[in-house]
Amino acid sequence: MPLSLDFRRCLLAFALLLSACSTLDTQPPDAKPAAREVATPKPAVANTPFADDPGRRTVYFGFGEATINSAGAQVLRENAQQLKNDPQLVVTVVGHTDNLGSAAYNLAVADKRIDAATEKLRSFGVPKNQLRRLPLGSEQSSKETCDSEPCRQAMRKVELVYERR
Repeated sequence: MPLSLDFRRCLLAFALLLSACSTLDTQPPDAKPAAREVATPKPAVANTPFADDPGRRTVYFGFGEATINSAGAQVLRENAQQLKNDPQLVVTVVGHTDNLGSAAYNLAVADKRIDAATEKLRSFGVPKNQLRRLPLGSEQSSKETCDSEPCRQAMRKVELVYERR
């Protein structure tokens, strides 16, 4: 009997949480440092693309938006090249939102951001079987106290988390 999509998402979220040994700081290049930092999943496998540079595997979005700007497209283009060069790599596209709005709204926005990112990766030639999805919305970020726009801006993102088959 096939596993439900919700069950598979829970399993993937659990696996990502287990693999997160530390937190990484990620902020848009033009954002001011936030009072509190947002926890970011650590890549599950060493020696994966951009393991030491989370900015090269993170795409930022505007409030409530799922549109990829030119900087985000460049990040996705570079990651697409890595995926095409190594068919044993699989990437989980993890969608985040800020801590404003309801959980249901944030989950929907995170899902739209994942759609945009995966569609862009596919347009760059990444096969479907190398892509996974994990919409988190504000589940992780809602635990953070974030009352400034720069802090919330750093939460509105899609991260690419790599693993090997």
